[in-house]
Amino acid sequence: MRTIMFVLIALSIYIAGNVYLYLRTWQALEYIGRFRLWYGVAFWTMAILFIAVNFIRMPGSNLPNVLQVIGSAWLAIMLYGLLALIVIDIVRFTGRLVHCHPASFVSHYPLFKLYLFAGVLAVLAAVFIFGYRNARFPKVTGMEIAVNKQAGEMKELKVVMVSDLHLGRTAGIAFLRRVVDRINELDADVVLLAGDTFDGDSEPVIRNDMCRELVRLKNRLGVYAIAGNHEYIGEQFAKGSARKAFEYLASRGVTVLVDTAVLVNNSFYLIGRNDHSVRRKALAEILPATDGRPVIVMDHQPFRLEEAQQAGIDLQLSGHTHHGQMFPINLITRKIYEQDWGALQKGHTHYYVSCGAGTWGPVLRTAGYSEIVFVKMTFR
Repeated sequence: MRTIMFVLIALSIYIAGNVYLYLRTWQALEYIGRFRLWYGVAFWTMAILFIAVNFIRMPGSNLPNVLQVIGSAWLAIMLYGLLALIVIDIVRFTGRLVHCHPASFVSHYPLFKLYLFAGVLAVLAAVFIFGYRNARFPKVTGMEIAVNKQAGEMKELKVVMVSDLHLGRTAGIAFLRRVVDRINELDADVVLLAGDTFDGDSEPVIRNDMCRELVRLKNRLGVYAIAGNHEYIGEQFAKGSARKAFEYLASRGVTVLVDTAVLVNNSFYLIGRNDHSVRRKALAEILPATDGRPVIVMDHQPFRLEEAQQAGIDLQLSGHTHHGQMFPINLITRKIYEQDWGALQKGHTHYYVSCGAGTWGPVLRTAGYSEIVFVKMTFR
């Protein structure tokens, strides 16, 4: 029921935003006369395409990637189109208040509106080029931390973590290959996938064997994954989607941890928590008797960070937030989460919240960038 209400509210906002944007841009194109009809057809085709590619599932369909990308991009076009209208309206109303409307502006108003429309499109094009590069070419970030514990014979541990790949609709084999190639440059001891590996329904990923690239990951101690909220969102479209996703990852050499702790190389414990969106065990229930060994936790959504600190965890790795993905949404995620991106230390516990390797919806990042996290841990 909560999911249905969320979808209805989101669709209402989306429809209202599109109606307002359409009416205002229709006014801006007064100069081109009847050719505005073609604009109307293109506008509503794009608006409907977004709903089609993001909310309608067609099992067995390989909708061309270009349609997926264009349809998803419409959300960003709407967002930045509405922001541009807000700025234009502020300037327009300020001009009215101070009676600052040059005669040439008034006499050529339809043509001026057309020029303004073209100018906004040019700015949006520049934003999209910048945002697409940010979304598709991953950067390596991270930190070095010292842990006052012994890890068997290991003196250091090189951890590579990626979250939020969102494979399926707008991210596929080519994108994953680029991520894997970048990871393989880092000489990782262990590779961690911190949730939302799938973008909802696992069926298209499995059918196209997108995760075959994961077999190429170079590491010494294994590849481990946890569930994110999108693995469970897939259950709404196909029952058993999450289970199939986990089984598929296992078939590609990935160990999936669902509220589970494992001792790796007899040196450190790795805990994979189930996602915050479903029923899960408390961290204390999963935490084994560590015998003083270091403990790393993967928890997709970075809520209640104090829980890891209280449990004596050395490193927690999370994702989910995307750092908002698009400005100014990152201003909202900063308010929601104690840490929505980057490194944090609370007591002896270190945290890193990734803004994600992939994207949801638009293949666009104007807040943050596609990120691979490298953490070097030293033990003493």
